[in-house]
Amino acid sequence: MTTSMRILPLLLALTCATRQPIAPARAPDYDVRIINGDVIDGGGGKRIRADVGIRGDAIAKIGDLSRATSRITIDAANQVVTPGFIDLLGHSEGSVLIDPALEGKVRQGVTTEVTGEGHSPGPLSEAMAAEAQRTKLPGYPDVTWRTLDDFMRVVEQRHSAINFAFYIGAANPREIVLGDADRAPTAAELAKMEAIVDEAMKSGAVGLTTALIYPPGRFATTDELIALARVAGKHGGGYWTHLRSESATMPAALDEAFRIGREAHVPVNIFHLKAGGSMGGRMAEVVAKIEQARRSGLDVASQIYPYTATSTDMTSLVPAWALEGGYLKFVARLKDPATRARVLEALRTGDGSGILVRNVPGGTPEMKQFERKKLDVIAKAMNTTPSEAALRLFEASQSSPIAIYFGLREDDLMLAMKQPWVAVGSDSGAVVGAMREYGAHPRAYGTFPRILGHYVRDEKLFTLEEAVRKMTSLAASRAGLRDRGTLREAMRADIVVFDPKTIRDVSTYEDPHHFSEGISNVIVNGTPVLQDAKMTGALPGRVLRHVSQKQ
Repeated sequence: MTTSMRILPLLLALTCATRQPIAPARAPDYDVRIINGDVIDGGGGKRIRADVGIRGDAIAKIGDLSRATSRITIDAANQVVTPGFIDLLGHSEGSVLIDPALEGKVRQGVTTEVTGEGHSPGPLSEAMAAEAQRTKLPGYPDVTWRTLDDFMRVVEQRHSAINFAFYIGAANPREIVLGDADRAPTAAELAKMEAIVDEAMKSGAVGLTTALIYPPGRFATTDELIALARVAGKHGGGYWTHLRSESATMPAALDEAFRIGREAHVPVNIFHLKAGGSMGGRMAEVVAKIEQARRSGLDVASQIYPYTATSTDMTSLVPAWALEGGYLKFVARLKDPATRARVLEALRTGDGSGILVRNVPGGTPEMKQFERKKLDVIAKAMNTTPSEAALRLFEASQSSPIAIYFGLREDDLMLAMKQPWVAVGSDSGAVVGAMREYGAHPRAYGTFPRILGHYVRDEKLFTLEEAVRKMTSLAASRAGLRDRGTLREAMRADIVVFDPKTIRDVSTYEDPHHFSEGISNVIVNGTPVLQDAKMTGALPGRVLRHVSQKQ
């Protein structure tokens, strides 16, 4: 055999060998793996050392994953791993359309916000849409939607870093049908209002809300609210309320809420539980009254934010009759000397030292200088009384100024927060865009970290496990979010990783625009939106539509 004949079979063998198919690379076991952390599952049980594996948008495995592989690995050594926090009353429905990253929420560990206190972003009449268009902030889109379903679709199309669920505000159907009139609806008008609530619930609203200190909600009768709540209840929704009073007549306001729950056959949820004014120091009476209702069989719970100052529109200081017809008509009434005198006499400003003006919307430079100042200081600069200074601020604003009100007691707050049926709601939207030019309540940046840091670690008010339960599984159960709120296999992967030794709120009343610290990673629907303390730019949030359970 010649040399060439001996080499030929060898060449053929080598050629065939190179044509063998290459085995594909093995796919990672998980998309995301969180290792070395202490897992707090949200149900109230003790923490355990475990790893968490995520595939797609769901939790695939909790256990020892040290030999597994993953596309993204998060080392949670010396940190805790918990379900994402659920903000039962945010106000980011406007913020998300300006900046969907919502960094102030993400850095608190919020993965889901429920919003729409009293008023919801839809449904809207043409007049309501025009007013929203008139007062919108820079960067906010044109108000093209009219129904709540339309608004949900706008959020879905523009995307968000966190999930959203929506209430239907009882003020919306009232304003659509009655405008700003201070009267009870006729039977025919009430039927129209019920139909509006029915449509919103079919679209996925969580329940019906009221804010009974603001017009036009404060004009609503109890019978009207029972009728509307009954519609929400037929779809499996609850009744959520900012009580008609949180001071002297608070016991009667609680009785009204309980009556609505009983007669409409719906769960009752009390927004931001507090005891103000003459109720200060009497939170034990409030707790006892709620406990009595619970023992009687009424499904009633509450939520809270961990601060002793409140924040809301300054029109909450104004008598109801003066606000009929809306803000611009109220300001026009102030031109009449007799009416102005009546309003001045009824204003509840006190000496002004307990009121910090956050912003003067659309105000002149002369008036904008008074933002982030207390009303008594403003009055002194104007050389007038606090009440007259408030009226001048109203006249200078295109919509109600917003203020921070000091006056709640720390012992009341702590007693309320300890109750096992009290969850958490910031009562504030994410501060984005032009909003950062104004003052803000620190709850916008620090609600959840303040509880975990100050009240759990420093004050030892309750355990970390209990705090997490309030922010997760308790909140999810109240809002009907069945696939979130606990770390279990097959649940949606909304997850927070934080250091319990360093987590803290940084924002203050005087210097509010600071993000909280101590949270390293936030995952929403399986996708990191905060990774190693840096925003990723991902927008995996969803609109969580309540599934109607119409009977």
